[in-house]
Amino acid sequence: DITERKISENRNKQFSEELQSKVKQGSLQLEQTNTQLDQFTHTTSHEFQEPLRKIVMFAKLLQENKNNSDPLKVKEYLNKIEIASIRMTKLMQDMLEFAGVKNHEKLFVKTDLNDIVKNILFDFELLIAEKKAQIIINDLPEIEAVPFQMNQLFYDLIHNALKFSKTDIIPIIEISSRKLTKENVKAHLKLNQKLSYYEILIKDNGIGFDQKYEKQIFTMFQRLNIVNRYTGTGIGLAICKKIVQTYSGEIFAEAKENMGATFHIILPIEQPELNHDEENKLKKINVN
Repeated sequence: DITERKISENRNKQFSEELQSKVKQGSLQLEQTNTQLDQFTHTTSHEFQEPLRKIVMFAKLLQENKNNSDPLKVKEYLNKIEIASIRMTKLMQDMLEFAGVKNHEKLFVKTDLNDIVKNILFDFELLIAEKKAQIIINDLPEIEAVPFQMNQLFYDLIHNALKFSKTDIIPIIEISSRKLTKENVKAHLKLNQKLSYYEILIKDNGIGFDQKYEKQIFTMFQRLNIVNRYTGTGIGLAICKKIVQTYSGEIFAEAKENMGATFHIILPIEQPELNHDEENKLKKINVN
């Protein structure tokens, strides 16, 4: 009769909705797994590269000078190798810890961005010397964050500033920060208006880009024609954007072609107490 038919239709509708929900959830989990794989592949192929390069270079210098080596030089080279090895080990431990924890809220700690940047500049010691780059660092804040993510974020941004420097002038990279007022926060509609934020700026005098391509540079695997002579996949800035969005933050760039670029990174000082919906959002560094 009509009543039984109604009950049957409702059951079918409910079953269909549940099935669609499970399919959607499965697709989201697959997307998160794939983007996490992209993130870890990027980390292993880029962030380990500079410490490894230092180990190889200083080992080679030791080999070349083994017969008439200066004891002080030997000590210096060995110290460089040891520090670079420790740095690689720490990066690997952080990456494995991050991969093994389902609830990344547990990894949030007070993170001094001065220390993060200091370690990254040590990684790029050889590249900075090769380019004779000048790095100016003003005092950076301490925020609540996952150190592994902050390392990846600032590694990619600093690497970009070094990579896209001009060949005819000394590269100058300035890293600074400021605490945003409530009025500043209101100007950024995507920010959580209940949170307090810092804005970190990374400014360079490199090749820059046309401002009309600003959104494109943060898109996965998108590269500008102007940088085709440089190696890379175009994944780095896309991952930076994913990380910042996960923190209820914002990232954008201002640039002019051949006149340098300034990257603005806006991050909350503290993370809000998370409910289940926000936990799911946070986990999207798996990455959404």
